[in-house]
Amino acid sequence: MPSRTNTAIIAAAGSRKTQFIVENALADPSERALIVTYTNENQRQITRRIEQLAGGVIPKHITVTGWFSFLINQCIRPYQNAVTHEVGYLRSLNFIGKRPEYIKKTQLGYFFDKNHDLYRDTVADLAVIVNRQSGGKVIKRLHACFDHIYIDEVQDMVAFDLDVLDLLLKSDISVTMVGDPRQHIYSTSGGTRNKKYRGRGLLDWLNERSNICQIETRTETYRSNQQICDFADALFPTLPATSSHNIDITGHDGVFIIDRAEVAEYAATYHPQVLRHDKRTNTENLGGLNIGNAKGSTYDRVLIFPASTAIKYYDGKIPLDDFKGADRLYVAITRARFSATLVR
Repeated sequence: MPSRTNTAIIAAAGSRKTQFIVENALADPSERALIVTYTNENQRQITRRIEQLAGGVIPKHITVTGWFSFLINQCIRPYQNAVTHEVGYLRSLNFIGKRPEYIKKTQLGYFFDKNHDLYRDTVADLAVIVNRQSGGKVIKRLHACFDHIYIDEVQDMVAFDLDVLDLLLKSDISVTMVGDPRQHIYSTSGGTRNKKYRGRGLLDWLNERSNICQIETRTETYRSNQQICDFADALFPTLPATSSHNIDITGHDGVFIIDRAEVAEYAATYHPQVLRHDKRTNTENLGGLNIGNAKGSTYDRVLIFPASTAIKYYDGKIPLDDFKGADRLYVAITRARFSATLVR
């Protein structure tokens, strides 16, 4: 029987999800902990937080890795010969390339390019197959190496990656997952498997596994003030409302919108962190950080150059049901403690 220590924590932005993982992993040096997350930026944030609390080093009992590094190096590579029939066949990851459309899954070319690099969308699928073909050795090895696996930003997991999570939840390894379906702006795969569980659908996936995974919901934030929370919550009215512990008043608090002609003066007055839809966005020579790269970060104030649909939503020109950028706007707005300002 699987351990009853499997837990999924679904929590609002600023609820200290990542900090919870870091503190729990540090708390018991006798427990071998693996912390897995998708983006490179989040790996860096986790590493920094551990080092801050552990005297500038990563303790020996903690390993921090990316999702694809986990799948390739911890799951596939040790037992790849169960599928490739050749030790050392797998080289690395082909993150951008697409597998040939009409090749059969029984052929190695379905998973690997000519350089023996794995196509991104097939990595998790192959990890599941290698585990099955090796008689479960992948999960047995993970259990021998780690007592507890923590998965941050679980809302990024899609397609066959959810099948990997299933294997972990049914194993004897303790698994803790944290995330926020409202912040689903990245995906581990472009595959269509488990499509209905993307984004907010992750809650359905978790509820279907409530017999092997305890689900906790946290609705308190220590970052954004209540005005920002209320605006952000309105983007996802079917999810629980957020309560803020930030009661500081600065005189410029909440969510605002300005015209481009006001940007220079606004930036000089409030010194906000500039967030942009992507690197092609015109930020009036202020530079800025892509919204996705700001996940997990906190700023006093943010100045947001969003997609045009976000402005139309703010102005009431399109209804929420037709607004496809709610998750990205949610992430941008909830980076701020005091004020989040959009630019028309």
